[in-house]
Amino acid sequence: MLAWVELLVGCGRHRGPADATGQVIMNRLRWSLAVVLVPALLGVAGLLVAHAAPPAPARPPASSAARTSPAPTPASTHPASGTPRASHAPGRTARPRRTGPWAVIAAYYRDINARRYARAWALISPGLDTGQSYAQFVAGYACTGTERPAKLSQSGPQVSFHLTVINNCTGVAQHYTGTDTIRGGKIIAAHVTPTS
Repeated sequence: MLAWVELLVGCGRHRGPADATGQVIMNRLRWSLAVVLVPALLGVAGLLVAHAAPPAPARPPASSAARTSPAPTPASTHPASGTPRASHAPGRTARPRRTGPWAVIAAYYRDINARRYARAWALISPGLDTGQSYAQFVAGYACTGTERPAKLSQSGPQVSFHLTVINNCTGVAQHYTGTDTIRGGKIIAAHVTPTS
């Protein structure tokens, strides 16, 4: 663009006072155009680059999974086949919504009850090795109706709770006690066992 302006200014140079005024005007015009066009072109180029490269897909941890909780007797918002869908394993880098220990545990079970498995998965630390893939984690909730945690006690980052799980396939209520450890808004340790 600047070369085009130079070409227009350079053609047919006359050495009169009117021509000098024309040169001053053209110089001001050239800088005004440069100030406007260069950022606009850079912005367009940035948008093209940003939309051209898709983000790298998040890989699930090799053997990290959900919880050592009741091999979830999960619930059903699933297709006609009777199994919840796990389209892809989300990364566990999503920022937690809450960071207090009980708030993280309550959010985890709220997400499970709402079938927001990716959000629940994101609340589990990649360091918590339970031997499940994300797909296994989701499939584990095929019959779970609701999971209702009730806080029993808290000591620092550790929270003990009672958990009632309704199995939609059998209609039976199952009861568990659990202790989870929370650090940085993530579940880093979980121990849940049946009580009845």
